[in-house]
Amino acid sequence: QRCTLRYTGGLVPDVCQQLTKKQGLFTNPTSSSSPAKLRLAFEAAPFGRIVEMAGGSTSDGTTGGSILDVKITAVDQRTAVALGSSNEVSRFNAMVLNTRQPH
Repeated sequence: QRCTLRYTGGLVPDVCQQLTKKQGLFTNPTSSSSPAKLRLAFEAAPFGRIVEMAGGSTSDGTTGGSILDVKITAVDQRTAVALGSSNEVSRFNAMVLNTRQPH
C-alpha cells in the first residue's frame, strides 16, 4: 500500500487535508519525555467530533478509546490524540498502543 507523508505540525490544516482526501491520520502522541500539547476541551474533542461525524475515528492515544469518551476535568486539560480515517486510527492503536486491530 502506497502512503505519503504530509507534516505541517498543525491540527487544522492536517484535518482539513483528511476531510478533503477522505483518508489520513493526525496524531499527537505523548511519552514521559514529551507531554501532551493539545487541550481536550478546545482542540482534541471539537476536532474529534468533526472527524467522527464525517465518518472517521478517534483515539485518546492511551487506551484506544474515542477521544469523545474522555471526561473533561479541567479547562486546560491536555491529552494525546489520534484522529482520521477509521482504518488508520485502528492501525495507530494496533502499532502504538498494542491494541487488537478489528478484522
